[in-house]
This record gives sequence, C-alpha cells and structure tokens, in this order.
Amino acid sequence: MLKPIFCLSPALIIMVALFLSSCSGIKPGATKSGKKYYETFFVGEEGTQFFVKPFIFENRKLNEEAHLDFTFRYKDNLNSNARINYSLYVNEIIRTVDSMNITTPIINITNTENTLLFNERTKNNFKSRFSTEVPMRSLKKLFENDDWEIHVYAQGKKHTFYSSNKTNKKVEALNHNVFVLFQ
Repeated sequence: MLKPIFCLSPALIIMVALFLSSCSGIKPGATKSGKKYYETFFVGEEGTQFFVKPFIFENRKLNEEAHLDFTFRYKDNLNSNARINYSLYVNEIIRTVDSMNITTPIINITNTENTLLFNERTKNNFKSRFSTEVPMRSLKKLFENDDWEIHVYAQGKKHTFYSSNKTNKKVEALNHNVFVLFQ
C-alpha cells in the first residue's frame, strides 16, 4: 500500500480555504464607489472618473421620458467638459436634435451639438439615444438646484420633461456627496 508523502491537517485545510475565499473579495482598481447614484474610477494622472447613473425625467401628460447620465473626470480644477448621454422615450423616432436645454432657477444650459448614438423600438415608444458635452463649471452649478426641466427641440417639435421627487432627491444627494467637493 502506498503512503502519502505528506498529510494535511484539517486545521491547515480550513486556513487555506479561508484565505482563498477572502481573496475573492479583492476588487480591481476600477470599482464601484459604494454610492448608489454614481461610480468612481481612479484614472491615474487625470484624477478620478465619475459616472452618474441615469436620472429619469417625465412628461406624464404625453407618457414620455428622458433619461440622462453623466461622465466626467476631476482632479483639481473644473476646466474640462462633462459628457451627457441621454435617451428620449417618445412616440416617434428622433434622428436629429436641434438643441437640448437643461434649466433650473439658477442656470440654463443649452447644447446645439447633439450626436445620435442609436434608435430602437421599445414597448410603447421609440428610444433615441444622444450624446453631448457641457463645461464642468456649468454641471457643478446645475447640481446646486434640484428643480430641473429638460427641453429637447427636435424635428420641429419641443419635448419637455420634468424632474420627479425621486430625481430631485438624487440631485440633492449628488450635490451633497460629489459636487460639493469640487473647486
């Protein structure tokens, strides 16, 4: 009968199992920040990249929505731009946007350069996805007030969307936890 060369004790097996299971909890460098409204990623010399998860704006009368998300980098100044990607859920396909306007009682941001990303059919509407940029200083100012309206001028029509109470709370939380840090 062959004898094993070495014998593992039960205590050693348990220690190895615990060590291996604890290693699975290690996260890579680009990880979720733990906040439910945004994610952060360290990008080296460029500082931190922020991804603000989508906000929902509604036009209940027309059963339409606009979803906005934001991506930007910040290290020590506000001299860069932020990207706004937005989806319009409306009853027609939108191929071009003349302008997109975000307004609050303290700032009005208008973008005339809106790039179509894609169009697709949804259950009740069409989804048209666009992208644009805004100065970081304007974005910071935008988050100082939670009463937003979105106006999209496309193909001879004006589409208006309003923030809900849930969106207002999200804007307030982001201002308190993220934008207050920026100079």
